[in-house]
Amino acid sequence: MKRTAQIVFSAATLSIMTGCASMLGHGTDQVYEGAPLPRDQVAVIEFNGETGWGMGHGITVESIDGHELSLISQSKQELKAGTHTIAYECDLSQKTMDGKRDGYTVRKITLEGGHHYRLVGDLMPLRARDYYYKESHFMGQTMKTVQKHSCNLRLVKYKELQG
Repeated sequence: MKRTAQIVFSAATLSIMTGCASMLGHGTDQVYEGAPLPRDQVAVIEFNGETGWGMGHGITVESIDGHELSLISQSKQELKAGTHTIAYECDLSQKTMDGKRDGYTVRKITLEGGHHYRLVGDLMPLRARDYYYKESHFMGQTMKTVQKHSCNLRLVKYKELQG
């Protein structure tokens, strides 16, 4: 009986640890239906809000091809090679993790199969007459926030996919 309890406890602990690792952004989410495809038919995009990889501002991706990412989604997304539409924002600070973002943009990107990309943003202030609103929805409420910056997205080829 004691051995069975240890096995159940070990399995539960492993499950919890795996879930926590997923919530912390380790691993890669597959953003297409079906079985995993060969590496030359997919691309990985990686965005790490709050740091920008030392190359610019961090990017927070809100949706890919119209499908919203969950609040605890992975920072790496595996997509089929080709053209995709992403909605994203730039982090306002390059140095702190304050969660403030601006420059909401929807843009098409084209990804080559077999490559891993890092997404980096260039945040630029807008003139007051060019400010625009971003609309978001939460628990039945619609919120509008003024966007005072533009956020230019750069795809930086990071490495080739292995295996």
